[in-house]
Amino acid sequence: MMQPWFRARTSRSLGDALAEIRKQAGLSQSAAAELTRTSRPTVSRMERGLPVSSATMLDLIEHACYEIVLVPRGARVIVEEPR
Repeated sequence: MMQPWFRARTSRSLGDALAEIRKQAGLSQSAAAELTRTSRPTVSRMERGLPVSSATMLDLIEHACYEIVLVPRGARVIVEEPR
């Protein structure tokens, strides 16, 4: 089954997506903090859309087996299950 994908146009929606990704990876905020070499309050701030290090966000995304794709607004994106 394919993992869900997320569209984030605001820092808040990015935080919501990161929280969902963390939960789907079966990680608590404390476990995510340990994996990303940061603190649990930093993970909480990130999930609320508040500023944190981009390295922290990328570490969490990587550990949850996701990647970031930047697409021009209005472009059509097709997401397919891997073969």
